[in-house]
Amino acid sequence: MSGSPASAGSAGQGVCTLPVVGSKGKNPLFSDQYSADPAPFVDGCTFYINCGHDEGSTGFVMKEWFLLSSSDMVTWTKKVALTLKDFKWADANAWAGQMVKKGSKYYWYVPVNEAGSGMAIGVAVADSPSGPFKDALGKALVDDAFELSNMGFKTPPDTPFTIDPSVFVDSDGQAYLHYGSFGRMVGVKLNADMISISDKMKEITPQGFFEAAFLTKREGVYYEIYAAGQNPATIDYSTSSGPLGPWKYGGRILDALPNVSGQDAATSHPGVAEFGGQWYLVYHSSNGPNGGGTYKREVAIDKLSFNADGSIQKLKPSAGLSF
Repeated sequence: MSGSPASAGSAGQGVCTLPVVGSKGKNPLFSDQYSADPAPFVDGCTFYINCGHDEGSTGFVMKEWFLLSSSDMVTWTKKVALTLKDFKWADANAWAGQMVKKGSKYYWYVPVNEAGSGMAIGVAVADSPSGPFKDALGKALVDDAFELSNMGFKTPPDTPFTIDPSVFVDSDGQAYLHYGSFGRMVGVKLNADMISISDKMKEITPQGFFEAAFLTKREGVYYEIYAAGQNPATIDYSTSSGPLGPWKYGGRILDALPNVSGQDAATSHPGVAEFGGQWYLVYHSSNGPNGGGTYKREVAIDKLSFNADGSIQKLKPSAGLSF
């Protein structure tokens, strides 16, 4: 990579300046606050990462989401861009969400606890990735009740765990929602309004899937990247000729990261995006410079490389990006 102008990766909008030769970043991206469950996207000449804010010590206490951003992949800003209070029907668990752009709008899909019920997926919408965001529906997009009616389950415990939504907008404008945990992944088309589902949802679980689905596309191949096995989880991937599978297992991208002594097993959560011709993997660690732990995670980013046949090279966490 060089410091000369080049097209801005997956955004395809305008001409952007690539990271400067010799510049270096650091991992984790921030150590003043704990952040987790990153999902990246590129818009114009900016690389964004939306992620949660860990505030607990013995359990997941998460009440808001950060938006991280950088135009040079070295210097990052952080702001609270969405909170639980933006969803009047939710009362806890600002967990792993993902933002996408369609048309001129930005949609942020997030799992939250539906008051008086279980985990559900909500949608916030804004005219800018930094907000202000508003609840697009005033209710859940997917919850236990919807799963019962749509998928034919008899009782809420039969349904997949309604967390970790990943939304992908394909080149033809069709958007797809994937979500799930504990070895069950659901997939379905979204309607053109991005806030409703008309199809029957189906379980389309790839090999080894545990949670944290992230769907993307490269050179006509669909990649499902996810936390695999069980905690401490690895990051694995599978591929398909379509966004709803069937999947062919591809391999491992990242080994399980170290636990912190006395803590529960470390979680893992991936996302990938292309910027200026280079692909990147975002993830979180549980053993950062502040001691960390299962409930005090920190977002990191490393370069992701593909082989000539489209397979993904395994990587090791670095101290930060280097250009």
